[in-house]
Amino acid sequence: MRSGIRILLAFALVWALSFAPALAQGRTRALLVACSEFVSQVDLGSATSGNLHIIGSALISAEVSPGDLSIEDGTIGTVAALRDAVENAFLESSEDDLSILYLCTHGILSSADDGEVYLLLGDGETETPMSAEQLYALIREVQGQKLLIIDACHAGALIGRSIPEEPPFLSPFLSDSSVHVLTSSRGDESSWYYDSDHLASGAVSYFASAIASGLGLYGIPEADLSGDGCVTLAELHHYLNTAVPSSTSQLLSGSAETLLLPVARSSMLSRPLSGFSYGSSLLTAGSPTLDFSFTVTKDTAVQYRLVEYADGRWDWENAQTFMDESENSAALLPAGRRHRSLTLDLLPEESGYLMLQVFSVSDDSLILCSERLIAVQPLVSTGVLHVECRDTLNHSDRQELTISVSAGVPIEATVSILDSEGRLIRRLAASQMTHPSPESTLLLYWDGRSESGESVLPGQYTIAAEARIGGTRQKVTQTIAVGP
Repeated sequence: MRSGIRILLAFALVWALSFAPALAQGRTRALLVACSEFVSQVDLGSATSGNLHIIGSALISAEVSPGDLSIEDGTIGTVAALRDAVENAFLESSEDDLSILYLCTHGILSSADDGEVYLLLGDGETETPMSAEQLYALIREVQGQKLLIIDACHAGALIGRSIPEEPPFLSPFLSDSSVHVLTSSRGDESSWYYDSDHLASGAVSYFASAIASGLGLYGIPEADLSGDGCVTLAELHHYLNTAVPSSTSQLLSGSAETLLLPVARSSMLSRPLSGFSYGSSLLTAGSPTLDFSFTVTKDTAVQYRLVEYADGRWDWENAQTFMDESENSAALLPAGRRHRSLTLDLLPEESGYLMLQVFSVSDDSLILCSERLIAVQPLVSTGVLHVECRDTLNHSDRQELTISVSAGVPIEATVSILDSEGRLIRRLAASQMTHPSPESTLLLYWDGRSESGESVLPGQYTIAAEARIGGTRQKVTQTIAVGP
């Protein structure tokens, strides 16, 4: 993990709520594992402990029974120790249950320059690298649905989301539709966290903080994009794409659209600012104004921070900060709903990416309350929408089809898989915005499954992509053949 900015965030982990079944599923169990002390790598300090507290708090507020929540904080240094922890945590799981394994540690790229990554287990005295195959072997015998949440640098490489893409990495998770993997970063990215001098539980990663907010730890589940009170794995991933600007969350799942996650039934923690709602994050250079609103729950000063993505990195050192206009002599915003329109004039070019962070300021301390990825597209663009991928996908190869969508400028793309009759088989992206990358490329992956998680029949299928570029909506298709 890489250190970002220093922020104060208060935690309260309460272990007194009784059990209630997870939404539309059986029982939910979770094992939260953090490795913070290592022999060969820099220690992660209290960052990992903070992640366990905030993820654990979110699950408890979702009425996951304390007896179904296991925590290993700095105690796992070998694969055997992790295997024992997994067996103990999920021993009684059944086919209707959901088992969640959250793992926060170092991700170490392979020295063979093959794009693979190893998760480093460490307890301060013992240290062991763990491969994707070893991780899968630990959880494949657990009954029911399994959700792996990996918070580590280069974690996307565990599921083949890496650079270079050749030769293709055969992820062991692809062969098992009961396993879902959510990572904090692509294979070529670091994961970032923020520190706090005054927080006993330590720093917290942007990824873990966004997951907790998305599942409703502070009130309304921000990842509930449909407004139905539920959060699917697909909704959470879509939310993370804009709520965690510093890295690009990756997802491998054959049925993310139907897998329901535990959502908070009551607000366990509170922040002075909550209930953030944003308008479109894709702006145009002619009118680069971001509209958003939030609720002030306690009188507070509000600070905004804008970080530009430049020269292939987030320019933390030259971030611009400014205060919200106060509404009283104490320079505080009083409680109530607030609507803001923020005009961005920071980009030296006509297009690019920015990160907005919103803080509550109290006693000279900053509490991060929201983040957003913002992209600016040229008012007039000659960009042409492109879709590139292989023209075949064989189920027997145990590979995903990598689909590259780009136009040379930031876009929001909707990408679908259609059968030979034009019927929707799978929605891979719904108005999903590109992240900072060469040519603003959006990489999507299809495992040959339908929305319900079933493997599609061999035959001809169409990849259909559309996006608005320079005021004009463009559509493009490509035909592929799916084999046995």
